[in-house]
Amino acid sequence: MKLREITPLLESIAPLRYAEPWDNVGLLVGDPEASVSRAMLAIDCTEAVFAEAVAQRCELIIAYHPTIFEGLKRLHARSVVYRAIREGVALYAPHTALDVADGGTNDVLADLVGMTARAPLRVTRPDEAKGLGRVGPVAPVERAALIERIKEGLGLAHVLVAGPVEGVVDRVAVGAGACGDMIKEALASGAGLYLTGEMRHHDALRAAASGLTVVCALHSNSERVALARLADRLRAAMPAVAVTVSARDRDPFTVR
Repeated sequence: MKLREITPLLESIAPLRYAEPWDNVGLLVGDPEASVSRAMLAIDCTEAVFAEAVAQRCELIIAYHPTIFEGLKRLHARSVVYRAIREGVALYAPHTALDVADGGTNDVLADLVGMTARAPLRVTRPDEAKGLGRVGPVAPVERAALIERIKEGLGLAHVLVAGPVEGVVDRVAVGAGACGDMIKEALASGAGLYLTGEMRHHDALRAAASGLTVVCALHSNSERVALARLADRLRAAMPAVAVTVSARDRDPFTVR
């Protein structure tokens, strides 16, 4: 399958117009006329992930975070971008386009917490009523039980929690990645619990003082769960391409 046939499929899942203005999404490295028979998904295209993809003879890496974020002034031989060009491996990033898209990163988190009806936590495209994060009702659940559900759903032994850990919640907000800055929207939404990747110290204090439970899974831990669903959608859309999820992609932080 040609790369130029794959990029429209990726854009149909995560339209690039949804991306934040500061983001760098889409095809970052690659020849549209190149053939692709294997693709690998990851949150970050680290050296370990790139080596894994090359070992599996993947011609395309779909890395959620942009491997090229700002303008490059130098390309060293050891950099992933240089090696991708040399090895003929294409790099594609959906990032915030996937966060906004239906069925994307934030909808996966919303499903994880059992959210039924949902709306964006922060509207970024008023013309389409779409945006970042999700907020909506859940079946009444004890906070402690919901925190355990989150840990199980994300495959984590530990999460950071601020605010109350007891009492029932029936409305939840989620924001994948660095969505701690949406604390104002989370507080205004009436949610009893806010699941995100990371949050600043004083915002966590503010949330706790307001009675909002904040669950921080660490940045990429809140995003990685979406890769399996994205892989399934891609397999259905392009059966001629073998799609795998990286086994070496992981958050840089661990809890010991």
